[in-house]
Amino acid sequence: MPGYSIRALQPDDVEVVLQFELAHKSFFERSIEARPDDFYQPEALQQHIAEFLLLEQQALALPTLIFNTDKELIGRANIKDIDQLTKSAYVGYRIAEHWSGKGVASFALYELIQQAKQMGLMVLFACVATENKASMQVLKKAGFQQMETIPQVAIVQGKAVAGYLMWLKL
Repeated sequence: MPGYSIRALQPDDVEVVLQFELAHKSFFERSIEARPDDFYQPEALQQHIAEFLLLEQQALALPTLIFNTDKELIGRANIKDIDQLTKSAYVGYRIAEHWSGKGVASFALYELIQQAKQMGLMVLFACVATENKASMQVLKKAGFQQMETIPQVAIVQGKAVAGYLMWLKL
């Protein structure tokens, strides 16, 4: 899809990721579990990135960033919890509010699926809150199917939120 690019997370992305997370914190917290307050400190985010990159080195994750043509960070998308025995992993994404509904999540998910295939994965999973209709639509459009209901997929604004475990055979 023109207009977007995706690249691997890098050690020097602390400032750009911190600004992205801070700018969209309230939007994200309306539909997904809030991060702890100390996450939004440069040292904590640097640790978060270092841990993600270590998981990548161990072939357990693939953290990426999504940019628009102006090189603005507009989303994050990850393959995580890679299980080499079952050749499975989980995918997730978070897109800036003003870029939601513009195909960014679909672009990111398509790119993650292509990466997963190149990594030899056979199955991808995703968890989505029942109320998150937009994300559910993105997953279904990519071929994900509902596998099971999860009574508490997250705590959003102090309330337990039900969701679905979705899966895609690659």
